[in-house]
Amino acid sequence: MTIKTIRFALAVVLLATQAAQAIGYGDARPRAMGLAGSYTALARGVESLYWNPANLALKDGPKVSIPMELGFSYVLENNSWSVSTYNDFNGDFIDEGMKDDMLSDLGKEGLQFNTDLGLFVPLVGGVAFPMPWGISSAMALDVRMGVEGQIPRDMIEFMLRGNQFERERIAAGRDPNYDIAEWDGEAWALGVFSWGFAKPWIPPPLAPYVSQFAVGTTLKVMGGGLAEVTDSEGGFVTRVSGTEMSASGVARHAFGIGFGMDLGAVGVTKDGRTTVGLSLVNLLDAMNWSIEGQQDSVYVTAIGVSVTSFTGKDGFDEIFDNPREVTLSDGRIDTVLEGDVDAAIWDNGDPVFRTQRDIDSFSRSLPAMLRLGVAHTPFRRLTVALNYDQAFSSGMGIDSTPRVSLATEYRLVNWFPLRFGLSGGGRAGRSSAIGISFGPFNVKRFEMVLMEMSVSNRGGFFPGSSQGLGYSVNLLRMHINH
Repeated sequence: MTIKTIRFALAVVLLATQAAQAIGYGDARPRAMGLAGSYTALARGVESLYWNPANLALKDGPKVSIPMELGFSYVLENNSWSVSTYNDFNGDFIDEGMKDDMLSDLGKEGLQFNTDLGLFVPLVGGVAFPMPWGISSAMALDVRMGVEGQIPRDMIEFMLRGNQFERERIAAGRDPNYDIAEWDGEAWALGVFSWGFAKPWIPPPLAPYVSQFAVGTTLKVMGGGLAEVTDSEGGFVTRVSGTEMSASGVARHAFGIGFGMDLGAVGVTKDGRTTVGLSLVNLLDAMNWSIEGQQDSVYVTAIGVSVTSFTGKDGFDEIFDNPREVTLSDGRIDTVLEGDVDAAIWDNGDPVFRTQRDIDSFSRSLPAMLRLGVAHTPFRRLTVALNYDQAFSSGMGIDSTPRVSLATEYRLVNWFPLRFGLSGGGRAGRSSAIGISFGPFNVKRFEMVLMEMSVSNRGGFFPGSSQGLGYSVNLLRMHINH
């Protein structure tokens, strides 16, 4: 098999499951990415809404800030193949040994992957401002979008090797049937309005140890759409007489609205060098997907399909026993080949190959997450940061595997910081990151950061062994401070 064939197959996979996850959790902002997510104790101003709302009340944060940004972030990752894997098969011919190596890297669950895209534009920059009674506040509007996908292992093998005859698979001691049941995926888009509040308050027992202490909360109103695969079954077997296939899938989608709340606390030691922050993100998020809810059920069957089956046919609907649309007795739109009604699956007298029906509301929320962060400044130009993240469930771009990260930021001069971080666990597994920026430059009330940029290796510490790449850049980040 040539490399062009492999590339085409992988391109189909990626295009069919392309994703975009915007700036929802703040992890893909340039500074946060460059520090490998060690940002809970370092976020200030509007960014505090995504990490720890209590940070809004810290003295080194802006009291009035209108950040204006122009940039983007992009992340592509999978659970199996690294950059070196791609380089190994980047030739004119893929031999059997190389195919074996590629398949050995796949787990039983198959190929899982995510691609994220974030846009930083002034519309979602937000604003930070003071309120009466010593309360610091911030508002932000942002959009979260994403897709996650999973392809069965046997389907990847089929793309690499082609289909083996039943007798060949039996002779090799393998199941004669290609298992294509474990397709999985979800797609979502959320618009989120966040309003955070924080107030300085030092509990008497902590007074001897801290110079600052604050508590905060973020209130959120959310609306959007969700689509997910809830069930998939199927397989196919190839015999001399032709290929037989049977597959089914169930998916649902709906629009909904919801509300959420985050909580946080932060403290600064007496010497001002160490900051410790704890937050509970998505703690009370609740989404009710009740608007235009619909479930799609699809069934596909094929018997005796061979190369000759394609001769003189106008399309796949004349090759497979896939149905055409018909109107049923109750007015529903269903699909079935007119000449093959007897071969269809029947339900209450109706042939069922593909059905759509309205469904009741269902609940699905952003996973709650605990974030613990520490930042220490041993001397003025160096900051060391540590983060621990623990999500309580998986979904919507978040993994329940605990995540630990460690990072440093060193300023060669005040306007040129260098960032480096390592992390383990979470969605990306082992990761490393580097970042730079030019700024801040202060002109009266304006604070500008130019060309803030970070690169992250996902699923491995080094570029050659990593299973993904993240890139984030801000051409301009400007604050209007008071």
